[in-house]
Amino acid sequence: MARRWALILVLGCLALPAGAGHLGVYGNTWEIAEPDMLDALMAKLKAMQKSGKLKQFEEMAKRQALATIENPPPVPGIATARKSRKWTFDPSIRIQETAKDHLGNVIAPAGMVVNPLKFTSLTKPLLFIDARDKRQVRYARGFVDREPKAKVILVAGSWLDLTRTWKRQVFYDQAGFITGRFGIRQVPAVVRQHGKVLEIEERAL
Repeated sequence: MARRWALILVLGCLALPAGAGHLGVYGNTWEIAEPDMLDALMAKLKAMQKSGKLKQFEEMAKRQALATIENPPPVPGIATARKSRKWTFDPSIRIQETAKDHLGNVIAPAGMVVNPLKFTSLTKPLLFIDARDKRQVRYARGFVDREPKAKVILVAGSWLDLTRTWKRQVFYDQAGFITGRFGIRQVPAVVRQHGKVLEIEERAL
């Protein structure tokens, strides 16, 4: 285990660029008196392992990683809704490069506009909330009671705690990918399909 940590620490040094030219020899030369860097690191890590500090470091890293997974950082730029607003969103995209199948047949030429809702449907409403706000959590609970198929997606708070409490899967908008795409700036917000567009509503409680 100690050698594994030593190699990890050394990789950063090995990644640095090095010159390949020969600059010649200037003055007297002596053998290097310092111990090999990897050996020195190995000795340091072995000492940490013996003292128990290495295990403490590993446990701390595990706890920090788990905390980030269970309680991700809040999506930036999302506030609690103070004023309701409603709009439609056209998910159509323009094909940048001609798409072909494995036989070379053109599936979609460059410049073609494609609306995904012509080929698939958003059959379940999406509800975005900040789980740190108890009012939004209560609102979401009532929402899913009325519409059991709804997907609850958090922009802040612990999705795992809510999943355990409700005994149903709750999701998280990692890095604000979905809310950013839809232009959502306030929560709670509901997204539904309406024909070939999406209807989005931010609801002030």
